[in-house]
Amino acid sequence: MSWSFGMKKRNKVALAFLAVFLMIVLTNWVVSYSMEQVANKFETIYQDRLVPSLDISEILERYYQNRMLLEEHVLATKATSHDSLQQLIVANSGIIDSLVTKYEKTYLVAQEQENLAAYKKRFNELVQVQDKIIILSAQGQKAKAQQLYSSSGQTAFQNLLDPLHQLIRVQGDIGQELYESADRNVKMLRVLSYFVIAIAVIIALIVGTLLQTSRKLNNIKPQKYNLN
Repeated sequence: MSWSFGMKKRNKVALAFLAVFLMIVLTNWVVSYSMEQVANKFETIYQDRLVPSLDISEILERYYQNRMLLEEHVLATKATSHDSLQQLIVANSGIIDSLVTKYEKTYLVAQEQENLAAYKKRFNELVQVQDKIIILSAQGQKAKAQQLYSSSGQTAFQNLLDPLHQLIRVQGDIGQELYESADRNVKMLRVLSYFVIAIAVIIALIVGTLLQTSRKLNNIKPQKYNLN
């Protein structure tokens, strides 16, 4: 009888350890998956949000530089100055094109795609006005170049800045959402770790109770009965 009872206790202990093992395996899988998600989100924040924000900031800076160079072109009177200033404008435009191409290769949400399409439209408008200003300035028609620079040139420049500022704003909004999502995953990992610790403590108490009960049963001596 005691042997049968001991086997039942051992089976319960074995089942308890099996349950712990399965829970630990499942929890480990969930933790590994969550850690991978957190890593991916932080990588996305860096690759698709932080770096593009810096690139867009540089694009804005290059456009402001071109605006100042264009003004210098209108005010300059020497052909050599015209050539050097135009070369600087072309160089800045080439850098801007490469940065925009780089940005297009990142992950873009719907709002970014809309802002990027608006930017390309505004870019074409600015280039057309800018080319006219350069031609008029190079031909010595400074008054017309200055008038175009201050009117249509200024409007085209301001219109171009709006979608770029919108793109920077989107980077911050999406980056904040990704950070909050990663923070939720980290909190879930913390809860899972506490859950594993709690399960381990509960199983340890169960196993300890079963072992203590088994010892008490082993210490009970069987009574002898006299048969008359």
